[in-house]
Amino acid sequence: MSAPTDTTRCPLCGGPNGCAMAQGAAPETCWCMRTAIPESVLSRLPEAERGLRCICARCAAADPHPASGPDPAPAPGA
Repeated sequence: MSAPTDTTRCPLCGGPNGCAMAQGAAPETCWCMRTAIPESVLSRLPEAERGLRCICARCAAADPHPASGPDPAPAPGA
């Protein structure tokens, strides 16, 4: 028998996820409802954890594959 899933912990780092819903509050009060989380971050969630546990704000902001833009211009004199 497996241990119950701790919905208050981030499945990526194991730290507290700050999920309002895990604390019994209404979904619209959760920080994640006001934050865009990149798909590249969400795709890091293990299949078995998807829809069961929320990631934390720190992991949500740590996009491992940021959108690449143009290379910055070299500094003058470089």
